Amino acid sequence: MSLKNKVYLITGGTSGIGYAVGINIINNGGKVILIGRNKKKIKGINNNSHKKKNLIAIACDISNEVEIESLFKYIRKIYKRLDGLVNCAGINPSRTIVENTSLDDWNKTIDTNLTGFFLSCKFAIKEMKKKRKGSIVNISSVAADGMRERIPYSSSKAGVIGLTKSLALDNAPSNIRVNCICPAYIPTSLVKGYLKSLSKKEYSTLISRHPLKRLGKVEDIATATKFLLSDEANWITGNILYVDGGYHIN
Repeated sequence: MSLKNKVYLITGGTSGIGYAVGINIINNGGKVILIGRNKKKIKGINNNSHKKKNLIAIACDISNEVEIESLFKYIRKIYKRLDGLVNCAGINPSRTIVENTSLDDWNKTIDTNLTGFFLSCKFAIKEMKKKRKGSIVNISSVAADGMRERIPYSSSKAGVIGLTKSLALDNAPSNIRVNCICPAYIPTSLVKGYLKSLSKKEYSTLISRHPLKRLGKVEDIATATKFLLSDEANWITGNILYVDGGYHIN
C-alpha cells in the first residue's frame, strides 16, 4: 500500500491519532503536513523534522475559514497537489448532562469537531477536483451513536458521519472518496483524564465493553486510515468503519 510521493494533510496532527497517522504515511513514502494549534508541539516537531523527512507541522485553527484558506494557498504554492486529507482534530470540554452544558462548550466543540472538518473538506476537495482524484478520511467516534454526558461531543461526531456520507455522494463523480472511522476508547490526551478518574472496577467494566478485551492504540487507527487512503480502497466510499475492538456491537 505505497503512498509514495503523495501529499497528505492531517488536522489534529501534532499528537495522538493524527500524529500516528502522519508517521504511518511517511513510513509508506508519503509527504505529510500536520496541522495543530499548540505552537510548542509544532515547534518541537519542526525542530526534529530532520529525523523524519517529508514532514512539516503548521499552526492553523481549522474552524477559521481565513486561516484554512491561507493554509491551502501555501499547499498549492509548495506542493502543487493534495492527494489526501485526514481530519483528526477534536475536543471534548464538557462531560455533563445537558442542563449543565454551557452554550460556550457546545459552540467550541461544534466549531472544532464539525465546522473545522467541513472547512478542511471544502478546500481539500477544490484541490482534489483539479486532478479528479483524492481520498478523505474523517475521524468520528463510537460516541456518534450516543453516549451519556457527552452531548456536544456526541452531536459533533454524529454530524461528521452525515458530512462524510453527503460528501461521498457529491464527489464520487470526481473520483474523490470520503470515508469515516469510528474509534472507541484510545488513551490519547483527549481520553487520558477520563480514564484516570475511573475506579479499578469502573476501568475493568470499560475494558469489558470491548469484546477484544483491550483499549485501542493509535496505531490501530493509523493502519485503518492508511488503507482507506490507498488505492487498495479505490471502490470504498461513504463507509463508516468501526475500529473499536467490537465496542459498538456489545
